[in-house]
Amino acid sequence: MAAETLEKHLLVTISEDINALFGLRYVFGFFSRRDLVRLTLFYVSARPGSEAFDSSAPFCAAGQASSFGNACRTPPQTLTTARDWLLDMGFPGDRIELRSAPAKYGTVKDIAAEAERGLYDAVVLGRRGLSWFDEIFDDSITHRMLWESISFPLWVCRNPGRHRKNVLLCVDGSEQSLRVADHVGFVLRNEPEHSVTVFHNRALSLPEGQSIEHIMAGAIAVLKENGLEDERIDILVKSSKDPAELILKQAQEGEFAAVAVGRTGGKPDGLRNIFGSTSQTLLRKLEGAALWISK
Repeated sequence: MAAETLEKHLLVTISEDINALFGLRYVFGFFSRRDLVRLTLFYVSARPGSEAFDSSAPFCAAGQASSFGNACRTPPQTLTTARDWLLDMGFPGDRIELRSAPAKYGTVKDIAAEAERGLYDAVVLGRRGLSWFDEIFDDSITHRMLWESISFPLWVCRNPGRHRKNVLLCVDGSEQSLRVADHVGFVLRNEPEHSVTVFHNRALSLPEGQSIEHIMAGAIAVLKENGLEDERIDILVKSSKDPAELILKQAQEGEFAAVAVGRTGGKPDGLRNIFGSTSQTLLRKLEGAALWISK
C-alpha cells in the first residue's frame, strides 16, 4: 500500500548574511517533491521597532508593492532576497511564507518560540545558526530553557555538499533514536530518490534486554510504518569506542545528505548534556551532510 501523502512544513531561519543561505539551499536541493513542502522563512531582526514588524498586515507577495490602501507591508530585504532566490530556482510561490520578529529573548530562544508556535516539522539552521548555539555556553538559564523548549527536530546545515543523497540514521535502542527514525521516515515518504542506512555502533552498551537485531528491527519497523519500502532501507553495523568520529567517517565515505541522531542526556548543565557528547561533536565537525537532531 502506498504511503499517505503528507506535506512537510519547515521553518527555515534566515540571517543578515544572505551569502550564506546554506539552510535554504540544502532544503531546495534535498526535496524532489517540492509541491509537498511548505517553507516558512523566518528572520529575527536586531532592530526592534521597524515598520516591518507591524503585524496588522501580512507581508506583500512577490511583485506586490506596499502602498496607501494596500493591506500589506514590505518584508525585510533579507527575506525578500531569500524568497526571490527560491522563486528563481522554480520553487512554488504558494508554498512560501515570510515571517519576522524583533529580537526579544535572544536569537536561539526567539527561534524556539516561533517553532513551538507554528508546530513545524523541523527547524532549519544554516551556517550562521552554529554561532547561535554559542549562547548556550554562557547562560545557565538558556541551558534550562532550551532543554524545556526545543521539542522539535533541528536540521543544522554546515557547508552541506550539493547533489548528496540519502540519510544515515544512527540508532542505539533509545526512545530518542526511535523518534528520530520516525522523523526520518516522515520526511522521506514520497521522496523515493533518498534511501536510509540504519547505522549502529556495536561498541556501545545496549539497553537492558535488547540486542543489536532488536534495535535494528525496531528502527526498520518505524521506517516501514512511514511507508518506506524494503529496497530503500539498508543496515550497517560497525564498531568504535569513539562514536562521533565513526559517524563522521561513515557520513563522509557514504556521501550522505543527512545524519540523523536522537538527542539524549540528563537535565542540562551545559551543551554536552543538552545534546549529548556525540551530538555536540557532530554539531561542531560535521560538514557535507546536514545534522538532523530530534529529542
